[in-house]
Amino acid sequence: MTKPPERRVGAVPRFLKSKRRLPPAVQMAIDEQVKALFDDPLAGEPKVGALKGVRVVKFKAADRQYLLAYYFLAKPSTIESLGVGVCENFYRDLEQYLGGRR
Repeated sequence: MTKPPERRVGAVPRFLKSKRRLPPAVQMAIDEQVKALFDDPLAGEPKVGALKGVRVVKFKAADRQYLLAYYFLAKPSTIESLGVGVCENFYRDLEQYLGGRR
């Protein structure tokens, strides 16, 4: 019986700041989504173009749809949370953030 790979979860400061500003119920929903990603890191929808390599999971919390963007790095088996927020300008802001990081 093979043992599943050890995974690590990381978060960029932008993600932590965005999460901290949300209501507690939404923060708990985000934690549940991250735990689900821990089990299946390829669950998110892969993005193309300027956001190539980024995956996004959509979920509902507090009657709104939220997006959680992350990288999954297969070799070190790491999930890096990049951002969380509502749909409005989410991809534009994420693209600007990643443009400054690369």
